[in-house]
Amino acid sequence: MNRINKRISRCLTRMMYLLLPLTGGGWVGVSLCSCDNFLDIKPYDRTVPETTEDFSALVHNICDDMDKGSLVAGVVIGEYGNTYSLETVSDNMATNLTGSTDNLGTYIGTDLSDKQSVYSNLYVQIRNSNILLGEYENGRDTREGQDIVGFAYALRGVCYYQLLRMFCEPPLADATKPGVPIVTEFDMEAKPIRSTMQETINQAESDLKAALACDIQNEMYRFSNDVIHGYLARLYHWCGRWQEARREAQLVVKAHPLLSGDDYVKMMQTQFGISGNKLLVSNRISEYQMSITTAMTYLEQRPLSADYVKLFSEGTNDIRRKGNLFFNRKRKNRKLIFSGMRSAEMALISMECAYHLNMQDSALAELNDFRRLRILTDDYAYTMQTLPEVDSQTLIKQDATGRPLTPLIQAILRERRKELYLENGDRWFELKRNGRPEWWVAVNGQKFWTRKYMFTWPIKLRDTELQPGLIQNPGYEETY
Repeated sequence: MNRINKRISRCLTRMMYLLLPLTGGGWVGVSLCSCDNFLDIKPYDRTVPETTEDFSALVHNICDDMDKGSLVAGVVIGEYGNTYSLETVSDNMATNLTGSTDNLGTYIGTDLSDKQSVYSNLYVQIRNSNILLGEYENGRDTREGQDIVGFAYALRGVCYYQLLRMFCEPPLADATKPGVPIVTEFDMEAKPIRSTMQETINQAESDLKAALACDIQNEMYRFSNDVIHGYLARLYHWCGRWQEARREAQLVVKAHPLLSGDDYVKMMQTQFGISGNKLLVSNRISEYQMSITTAMTYLEQRPLSADYVKLFSEGTNDIRRKGNLFFNRKRKNRKLIFSGMRSAEMALISMECAYHLNMQDSALAELNDFRRLRILTDDYAYTMQTLPEVDSQTLIKQDATGRPLTPLIQAILRERRKELYLENGDRWFELKRNGRPEWWVAVNGQKFWTRKYMFTWPIKLRDTELQPGLIQNPGYEETY
């Protein structure tokens, strides 16, 4: 291992100067990169890496940044800062009406300008993927070469998936609406405009399938086949391709069965590294432990919303309540921030897809199987007759297809909300996927509205100014 690390360090040192782009910092880990310069990746009069050793070093460096949860590479999986901020502006946490809110978000409007850096950092990684796919020739047919190529495809596919759900409207609204600029090759003169949403979906799907075809074997490259199946499940689920999403999700759950009891508790109490049925983890190493500890302390300043807490109607018979695993009696958070992927999400995707495919009995059975692992008494099972009535007070009033909630889909969405609290900003994206409801919070006598357009974040202003035809998202034309 030391020999490998020394080789990587030697290669990176040799290439540090060679790979500096024309604008900004280093090739990997650049902190700012907008669409007007994300194509500047073949500097004139400089060389690019050539050998498998060179390209392997670059991949290892990207993986190291993802493991650290850095702002640039960590955003691919989901770094903890974004997860933390999205939770504070969703409806899972109560708004602090009188105390200081300096350390916690109040509503998404205060964060929207910062989301432009997420857009830039995702394109940094797309640029990194393109240099790997465009320049790596000698050795790509070897086992290690296929791992490198597979990683590049997976990285790019995940980035387009993230761009899709953050910077585009929900696909089920209208897939012909704007997607994001698609960049798949080196062209320093190109200034791409936005594709359609369907073209963005197709690009993400194509890249992920190409990564699967490479059959990545090196576990250091993070994107195993199971992880890629998980991202395909996420992509299809987001797009309403229920049959495909269900198939991919079930593949993951079969390979990584759900946990219960002490095994589940142990997994949920592990902050760093892979444990239990976690497939992928941002902040895999503890370099930013101090920052995460500070964020956890800030979260305790605000109680969870009564609306969220009342979902745990079984009280401490729910393992997520027992021992204050998720929150205590004062509704203060105890759950660890998580950015990554674990099997529970896949099980929840599968049961929702069954519902949308009119497989009601299967959806209910899978919901009860899930609850059996979380509820510590024998009365965990619902029947169609005992499902809770639809709550008219909840923010989500329609499903992803636009139809009014039924007791069954409400129960599935509630279980997801309970399980995936403080994970990947999931509640925020669930609100976006299921109707984009508007609501307001009161702080020091003022109302702050989360509007429908705010669920789709602004394209970087500098890019829209410099690239004719690169249209801004609605609501931000004059402000961002």
